[in-house]
Amino acid sequence: MIVLSDDEGIVENSFVVTKDVLFLISLMDGTRSLRDIQAEYMRTHGQLIYLERLEEIVTAMDNNFLLLNENFRSRLALLKMEYENSPVRKSALAGRSYPENRMDLLMQLDEMFKTAREIKPNGEIRAILAPHIDYARGIEVYRETYGYMKHVEKPLLVIFGTCHRPTEKILSISLKDFETPLDIVPTPRDLGVLIRDNDILRGYVDEWPHRNEHSIELQLPLIQFNTQNDFEILPILTGSMHEYIEGEKDIDDGLLSELVENLKTVLARYGKPYIVIAGADLAHIGAQFGDPLPLDAMTLAGSKVKDEEILACIREANARAFFDTIKNEKDERRICGLTPIYFQLRFVEGCAAEIVGYKQWTDGQSSVSFAGAVFRNY
Repeated sequence: MIVLSDDEGIVENSFVVTKDVLFLISLMDGTRSLRDIQAEYMRTHGQLIYLERLEEIVTAMDNNFLLLNENFRSRLALLKMEYENSPVRKSALAGRSYPENRMDLLMQLDEMFKTAREIKPNGEIRAILAPHIDYARGIEVYRETYGYMKHVEKPLLVIFGTCHRPTEKILSISLKDFETPLDIVPTPRDLGVLIRDNDILRGYVDEWPHRNEHSIELQLPLIQFNTQNDFEILPILTGSMHEYIEGEKDIDDGLLSELVENLKTVLARYGKPYIVIAGADLAHIGAQFGDPLPLDAMTLAGSKVKDEEILACIREANARAFFDTIKNEKDERRICGLTPIYFQLRFVEGCAAEIVGYKQWTDGQSSVSFAGAVFRNY
C-alpha cells in the first residue's frame, strides 16, 4: 500500500492506494483515454479492469482534486485568493512540528533553553545562521544560536529561508504578519510600502510559497521565546541556485547583486537597525536523499570535512568563496541552505562570524548536517 499526500495543502486528506491503482494513476498524464489506460493495464498485468472501475477511480480522484483539470485549478485559485486576502500567514506547523497550545509550546521552549548560556555578545550582532531542521534533531544548535537573541533590543529581522518547492523567481518576499501560538509577529507596513514602491523588488513579492513552508516559521517561536515577542520581520524565501551551479547562469550576471543592493537600499530608507537571519541546513546525504551507496563512517567523515570547508567561508563572511566551494563539488551533497546563506553573506561582507554550533545528524541510513553562526561587528 502507498500513501499519497500533498504537503502544499491543496489536497487536504491523505489517501492509501494499492500498487495497481498507483500504476493506473501513473498513466493519467493527459495523453490517454480510459480505454487506452484499460488496454495498457491489460498488457502489463494480464488482467482486465472494467471501465466502470476506472471511472470510479477517476471520479474519486477528481472529487479530491488529484487531477490537473479545471476542478483542481478552481480550487487552487480559491485557496490563493483566500490566502492573498488574509493579512496574516497562519501557522502551518502548529500541532505538527511543535505544540498548538500556547502553554505547551512555552513549556517545550523552556525545556529547550533552560540550559542555554546567558550570552552577552561582544560587538553588534549583524546576522545569525540557524538550522531549519525539526526541533528534536536541532535542539543543541538552536540552543547555542538563539541564546544570543536575549540581549538584542527590538530588532527588525530580515529572515532568508529555503523554499523546498520550485519557485518562479529566486526570491519570494512576504509582506504578511506571521502567526504562531505565542503571538502574531508583525511585518512593518511602512517597509512593505517601500518594497512595493521599488521598481525591482515589487516583482519579487510572492506570498503563496510562504503558505506551508517551514524554514522561516520554525525560527519564529524560538525568537519569540528569547526576545519576549519584541521584534519585526521581513520574511524572504529563496529558490534554487542550480542554474548557477550548473553554469547555465553566471554568478556575476548582475541579478543577484541588483537584488541585494535594492534590499539594502529599501532597508536603509526604512531606517531601523536590522539583523539578517538565515534558516538553513547544510548537507543531505544517504538513502533518503537518493544516494545509491550505503552511508558508512568514511562517507560521514568525508562529508564533515567538506562541511568544514563551507564553514570556513561562513566564518570569513565570504559569499563568493562559499558559492564556489559548493559549485566545485557540484552540490552533490544537496546543500539546501545554499541560497539563503549566500544572500545572508552578501549582507555581512566585512564582518566576522563565530560558529557556535554544528551537528551531523544520522540514523545510520541518511544524514543531515547543520550549523549555527553569529556575525558581529567588532
